[in-house]
Amino acid sequence: MLTRRALLAGLAAGTALLPAAPRPGAARPLDDVMARGVLKVAVYRDLPPYSYRQDGEPAGIDVELARLLAGRLGVRLDLMEHTAGETVSDDLRVAVWRGYLVGGEPADVMLHIPYDRVFGQRNTEAVLFAPYQRERFALARNPERLSSEGVAALEDGDRIGVEIDTVPDFYMLSAGGGRFRERVVHFPSVGKAVDALLAGEVAGVLATMSELEGALKDRRADYPIAPAAMPGLPATGGWDIGMAVKENSRDLAYALTDIVTALDADGTLPALFARFGVTHTQPEANR
Repeated sequence: MLTRRALLAGLAAGTALLPAAPRPGAARPLDDVMARGVLKVAVYRDLPPYSYRQDGEPAGIDVELARLLAGRLGVRLDLMEHTAGETVSDDLRVAVWRGYLVGGEPADVMLHIPYDRVFGQRNTEAVLFAPYQRERFALARNPERLSSEGVAALEDGDRIGVEIDTVPDFYMLSAGGGRFRERVVHFPSVGKAVDALLAGEVAGVLATMSELEGALKDRRADYPIAPAAMPGLPATGGWDIGMAVKENSRDLAYALTDIVTALDADGTLPALFARFGVTHTQPEANR
């Protein structure tokens, strides 16, 4: 089960671990991808609405985006479902530039990577590019139990649901000197937390905006979602999500950037997000 530790822990701390000494990897630049007729794309395992399994088949925004990238290049897609490590740097090392220690070369490109200058400087074996979504933390709430003031307005008996071992979890346990600690209910996923919200078991759920929108789907009008103020966290204002390739694959990055730009310009990208109930928000880097 993927927690958001891998995606968000480094952002919450404002930094990420430096990668280990590089080993040769098998990620391929553009000419090799075209010659082989295959684009290997890594996505996170069990990260709805971006990448998950539905009826045993890969589904989600990132899965469909991977298909579009391969299709626009005119090659076949080889989808790699990656289980998150402790940090995004771990994920880049395994899925992008080194490969698995036992049985498995890295992907040509990995999706859903934080597009951040400092993070990129600390991971020199990978190239970050093509931000395609702006993400941030948000609160979905039952308006009959929790006002628009959010967590600070919790009344006696009201509780907030969070996915265990995520930044919202850490924040709720520590914010205000621990004043909300007894109001936190842990769930194995955001989807389970939203189920509890719909069942009246919690007054709100704190998670990323996209996860809440994707989980609530057609119930969004009944359970307002708004950006959550989480003072003290560098990622509170949001972060861009992009892609990564191995350092020697910059020509592939250029080609994929052109594809993402075209998908955005012709409306395909916003429509893709809408299919999964998620609002496409223009990355800050593209504004």
